[in-house]
Amino acid sequence: MNVLPFNEVARRLDQANITWCVFAGAAASVYGSQRILTDVDILVPSAEGDRLAAIFPESEVEREADGTVRGIKLPGIDIIAGLDSMDLDAAMAERLDWYEVAYVVAPVIPPEDNILLKAMWGRGPEVGKHDWEDVEAMLGNIPDLDWDYLRWRAKECGAEHLLEKLESLRP
Repeated sequence: MNVLPFNEVARRLDQANITWCVFAGAAASVYGSQRILTDVDILVPSAEGDRLAAIFPESEVEREADGTVRGIKLPGIDIIAGLDSMDLDAAMAERLDWYEVAYVVAPVIPPEDNILLKAMWGRGPEVGKHDWEDVEAMLGNIPDLDWDYLRWRAKECGAEHLLEKLESLRP
């Protein structure tokens, strides 16, 4: 599999007019996590999955049972077409902001969405992940978090049960 630099991945997504954003650990690093960046995860709308394989013919394609493209893997970069719990929808797209990630200025998932995703995943060091560690770092570093939006998104995702824990972690 060819190694594509992140700036080439970004260029191809932009050239194809696909809405995209960095999320998960790379976004957590933008929002306050001090962990070393090991890869870049990119989210695109679920409807764009089938276009990914054409845009990145050198990638490893992950498909759903019905054959639709769920995502692609490149060395150090995973592009996911929607998540089971959350899609890159209009509400999220309106709130994207651009930050430098791995030397590329890229759209980054809103902090509220990334906090909620990491809380929903809730994985820890026992599986090589740092979800709650990232949640705490992001909450401690973003003083103007939009809690109304976070509550709305939690309700949309069926994750309202996490709000009490998130609120308790507020600085």
